[in-house]
Amino acid sequence: MANVLIKEERAIHMLVFYVQIQKFSIISGVYATAQPRQKDAFWNHLSSINSFFDNPWCLICDFNELEYPADKIGGSPVAPSRLHRLPKFLNMCQAVSLPVIGRSYTWKKRIHGNLVYEKLDRAIGRHDWNCQYPSSCVYTGPFTCSDHSYVMLDTKPAQMPQRKSLFRYQPN
Repeated sequence: MANVLIKEERAIHMLVFYVQIQKFSIISGVYATAQPRQKDAFWNHLSSINSFFDNPWCLICDFNELEYPADKIGGSPVAPSRLHRLPKFLNMCQAVSLPVIGRSYTWKKRIHGNLVYEKLDRAIGRHDWNCQYPSSCVYTGPFTCSDHSYVMLDTKPAQMPQRKSLFRYQPN
């Protein structure tokens, strides 16, 4: 069950009730601006609503920012200005990028003849989210008709079956 709390130009925030565990959380679908002049206002706004949400909070989708230099391969080196907004937000909100299963890079484009890959799409779990859903992760899909691959949030991924070690007896 989900109810829209706030619908904005670049985000939709939903109150979600997870029936199996009988708990509420907030999931925000985000499409961050790619325009450098608008980025600070966008991230400041997200930071300001952090204190408004008192349920576990997860944000997912296209953040158009990098967390680490390794979030980009190909093309020119990462500009330092692209590495401060997302880490600052994560630190302020006490949040982390959720683990990824699948491809690491979710965006690709040919720029000046070079193929560039970046991790722009992700899910971010605030500390309270990670406590409520400690196994949550993100699955990434293939590139199809878009320059982005999809990301899918899973709050309870299937556990990989534990392989039993084989006992072998070799007589002398």
